[in-house]
Formats: sequence, C-alpha cells, structure tokens
Amino acid sequence: MKASLINKAWLLSQKSLSKQFHQNAHHCQQTQDLILKQYLQLNATTDFGKKHQFDRLKSYQDYVQNVPVIEEFSEMENFINDMKSGRENVLFAGKTLFFETTSGSGSTPKFIPYNTRLKKEFKAAVAVWMWDLYRTDPKIFSGKAYWSLSPALKETSTTSGGISIGTGDDSAYFDPVTAFLLKQIFAVPPQLNKIQDVHEFYIQTWCYLLRASNLSFISVWSPQFLLRLMDFFVENFQQIRKESGMSLARADLVWRAIEEKHLSLDLLFSGLKLISCWTQGHSKIWIKKLKEITGAVPIQGKGLLATEGVVSVPLGMNQHVLSYTSHFYEFKSEEGKVCMADALRQGETYEVIITTGGGLYRYNTHDLVKCSGFYKSVPCLEFLGRSGNISDLVGEKLAESSLVEIFHQALSTFPSIEALYLYSERQQHMAGYVLVIESSTTIECDNIVRFVEEQMMTNPYYKQAISSGQLNLLKAASVDGDFTRRLTRYYQSTKGIKDGDLKLPLLFPSGFLDPILK
Repeated sequence: MKASLINKAWLLSQKSLSKQFHQNAHHCQQTQDLILKQYLQLNATTDFGKKHQFDRLKSYQDYVQNVPVIEEFSEMENFINDMKSGRENVLFAGKTLFFETTSGSGSTPKFIPYNTRLKKEFKAAVAVWMWDLYRTDPKIFSGKAYWSLSPALKETSTTSGGISIGTGDDSAYFDPVTAFLLKQIFAVPPQLNKIQDVHEFYIQTWCYLLRASNLSFISVWSPQFLLRLMDFFVENFQQIRKESGMSLARADLVWRAIEEKHLSLDLLFSGLKLISCWTQGHSKIWIKKLKEITGAVPIQGKGLLATEGVVSVPLGMNQHVLSYTSHFYEFKSEEGKVCMADALRQGETYEVIITTGGGLYRYNTHDLVKCSGFYKSVPCLEFLGRSGNISDLVGEKLAESSLVEIFHQALSTFPSIEALYLYSERQQHMAGYVLVIESSTTIECDNIVRFVEEQMMTNPYYKQAISSGQLNLLKAASVDGDFTRRLTRYYQSTKGIKDGDLKLPLLFPSGFLDPILK
C-alpha cells in the first residue's frame, strides 16, 4: 500500500480528536474540571487515592488541600517501587504496561509508569498536531516519515515484577491501530533501536533513509540529533554510499556538495516537506546551525512533550497551545502562587504542574513557560527552559533559562561563534564564571565576553555581586570547533542519555568540564 494512503488512513483516525479540541477551545476550564473529576473517581480505590481521600474530594479546592505539590520525583519512590514489583492499583487503577526512564535534570533515572489511559492522552495531543499539519500542507504526508530513533544504551530489561523498561520506538506510546499504521510509514524500522553499536546504528539509519526516495517528513526531538546525523554522514560517506547502494550519479552530486560544504537535507531528499524538532528553550541556540543543513525545508517547533506527559502542541509554525484535552494542568507563578489554566496572564512566566492518567498527581515538571497569548480560551505557551539549573555562588541567582536568549543574541551578533557555554569556578579567594567560546576561526574573545556580560548585568543580583566584589568579571575560554561534539559524548556517557533525547545544558557547575577542557 502506498505511503500516502496509509498516512491518510492514520490521519483520518486523528480527525475526531482534533475536532473535539478545537470545538471545546472556548471551554478550556470546564474541560479541565471534568478531567480532574474523572481522575479522582477512577483512582479513588488506589493506594494513592486512599491515602489522599480521593472519594471525598469534590472540587479543585479540595484537591489542593489534600494533595501536596510534588516537587521532586523521589517523593513518589515508594509508590513506584511497589509498581515495579508488579503490584496493581497503586497510582492508577489497573496494571502498568511498561516503564519509561528519563534522567531529567538529575543523574538518578526516573521510572515513569505507562498505562492505557496515559497512552490515550498522548494520542489526543498528537492528533491535534498531525491534523493541523495535514490541513496546512497535505504533501507533508505524501511519503514516508522518519520518526526519532536512538542507538540502544543497554539491553532491554524488566523490573523485578517482570514489567518492561523502555520502549522500542515512538509508536509504543499509541494504541495498537495507530502504532500499526505508523510502522507502515516509518522510513527506518523500529528494530534498529536494538543496535547497541553506535557506528553501526548510524550506518544502517542512513542506508534506510537514502533508500526512502519519497521521504517527506522528519520528526526528531533535539536539533543536535539531526546535526549529529549529518556530521556522521559526511565523516562516513564512502561506507554509507557502498552499503546503501547509492547510484554513481547521486554519489557524485552528494560528494561535490560535501566538498563545497553545502550539503543539505533537501539535496538528499527532494520530497522532504517538513522537519519537526525542539526550537525553544535550550534548543533555540542550535536553530541557526540547523538551518544551514536543512536547505529550503521549513522547521516546525515541537510542542512541550516530555516522558511524564505533554504540555503543549504546535498549531501552525509558531504557536504552541496548552494540550488541555490531555491532562490536568496547574501553573506556579514566580511569586509561588499556584493557579489553573484560566488564571494565566499574558507575558508572565510559570512552572508547569501536571496531573496525568499515568499516576502523576500535582507533579512539578520544573518546565518554565511564558504565556504568550490565547487560542480562544486556551493559553499559548512558550517554553523557556528548566527552572532547576541555577548557579548561586554568592547570591547572584544565575538561571540557565536566562542564558538562552543572551547566547541566542550573541550567536546572531557574532557569526563566527559556533556555540557558547558557561561554567562557574573558584578563582583563588574569589568566585567567577568562564564563558566557553567555540569557533573554528580566530575570534575576538574580548568583544564577545563584553557583549555577554552586559546582558548578564541585567540580572540585578549578578550585577550586585560584581559591583560588590564578590564575583570576578567574566573570563573567556576559547575552544576549537570540535568542542561541542566532544562535550556531547562526554555529557551523554556521564548522564546515560540517548542521542535523540539530548538537551545539552548551557550552564555547568565548577569542575564538570575539566576533563574535556584540558
């Protein structure tokens, strides 16, 4: 069956969920109230529900008074351990289908339980996204698609209770019919995920991609993953050419583009219509570099979707809307006040708190979002970064989320810069920060440091720390154009993060970068 027909069958299965989202968008809060009520009723007899008297909770106010906000995943460890042992009706009614692991901002893996309801909630979000893309440009679904795959970090394992840990591919998040249809249009088969040899994984990935002459859609998480894919292609072109069976004419064309340093994805895949990846938060600073390899292919920013749940979905190319039909959401203001979606104010910043069908209750994701407006009554959200990565040596309260825009401006102002990072260090009897400047050419570090520090001075706490002599002025460390690649490998090996899930920090603690700076 042709990919276009399979795509259409899959998309038609998403239409009703998308229609429901748009029709009820004037009634965001009523929908949210209903979702919370369903959670409380469905899970009243679970261990968590009994502990927090779900059967007596009749309103949002009751929920707030009886269930505290969970600031750290470790607070749920006893419940999760019971579920890993195979117990049912712990956090949600019924059994656990599988666990997905994520490191978050810490080094200890978090085990996120999945059930049928949580999978439906993910499907509700993806349906809105996919149908909107189809209405925008049906040609995006005219051929095969590449959905994110990463080389395996370890062999498949199970918990003590025999529950699977990890999924083979993105289709595992969906219902069986959707998963079946998705697998028919995948350009790269999910089985490749089982390959543990990283080099062989990328060779085989490229072989499958190059044989997909009708590739029309690429969906990955991190833009750095696509950059890594293209770097690997250039470095290993001769082996990929042989194993993929590339024709001589095509190989000559590609080789000339490599030599002339203008190889792009639209040259490799003439039918490619859209690339979907993160474009906000940390990923924002990589978009300039990504556009150098995408050619004329447009890039759509993904919504805010994590292993724990989905927060927003993209509508059009620039709007990200709260996925209000998926989970129940709360938002914590900068002053520490918690409110529901209907109380958000445009221009203000919040941390996202989610309650899901997968057994997370008032869980603070520590994702920072800014309310950028509204779609009918539904808040539109811009992802700023994580709230957890803050350096505070002497009271300067330097947040990584504030560095994103500063570094983005610096990269635009100084085109020779390839990447920027910041780390703290003890300098004799003082403390200070070092700006790591990556470039393949000779650069004027003083001008770049001056520009970045002027922007950092808009933080009154940082400015006061400098003015009072508690912090030294910003220093520079110039590194070659291979630094990000080495840092990526080091960070992934240290944290145990898969290629496709990588969110490389911009702010590092003292000593962390020492092994690769020496």
